Amino acid sequence: MVKKALLLLVFSIFALSLTAADSYQDGLQDYREGRNEQALLNLKKALDTDPSNDGACLYLGVLYQKMGNVNQAETYYVQGRGLSGLHFMDLTFNLANLYFNQKRYDEAGELYERLLLSPGVHRTSSLLNLANMSVQKGDFDRAVDLYLDYLIEDPDTPQRPQIEQMVALLQQGIDRAEQQRLAEEERLRQAEEAAKQAEEAEKARLAEEQRQREIEEQQRLEEEARQRELLDSILSSLESSGQETKNFTADSEKVQEVFEASDLDD
Repeated sequence: MVKKALLLLVFSIFALSLTAADSYQDGLQDYREGRNEQALLNLKKALDTDPSNDGACLYLGVLYQKMGNVNQAETYYVQGRGLSGLHFMDLTFNLANLYFNQKRYDEAGELYERLLLSPGVHRTSSLLNLANMSVQKGDFDRAVDLYLDYLIEDPDTPQRPQIEQMVALLQQGIDRAEQQRLAEEERLRQAEEAAKQAEEAEKARLAEEQRQREIEEQQRLEEEARQRELLDSILSSLESSGQETKNFTADSEKVQEVFEASDLDD
């Protein structure tokens, strides 16, 4: 009885696996032939039957992204990456591209950088996408380096002429920006030097004004001292001239009193 139950369990699991595989293959076939709605149904059925099927997550994400439902596409890409299965790199690359198209550059860049760690088609494509993203962000130095690395890894790319033209334009921009930077540094240096000279000139002017005030004050003090000395000299000369100061008395002059008689009325 137990043996029979075990055999039934194994048969059921095997049957489910076959069903999941069939649904997955049917979904892929529908996808290739453009039957998107039917592909969605079969791929969802495959994923429901086998939740570890990261391939179903990949193509569900692709289909939803193709249909313009980027939120649902992101959900399946993230879900599939969480399974760490056979399609992990494909899911990572597609999710990075989705972020890039949404201008979520930080999130896209983090995924592309991870793909650079492993050789293969995803690394090469990530180099190109990172270069394009660097141009969008205005990081021209980084973009040039990435484009050149991409040409080394894929020298026969049909996009080589456009990439070389892009590199030349970016390098011109970099050189022009460097010239502007150097010119601005020189302008700031000259302005700083002029300000320093003006400050020193102002200090010298203030010092000269202070010196002139001190000279004028010294001259004033010296003039006052000469005047005091002259006054003291004159006063001393007057005091020693021999003249005496005399008091005025009644005897010093004759004082005449004239009395005139007046008629008095009786």
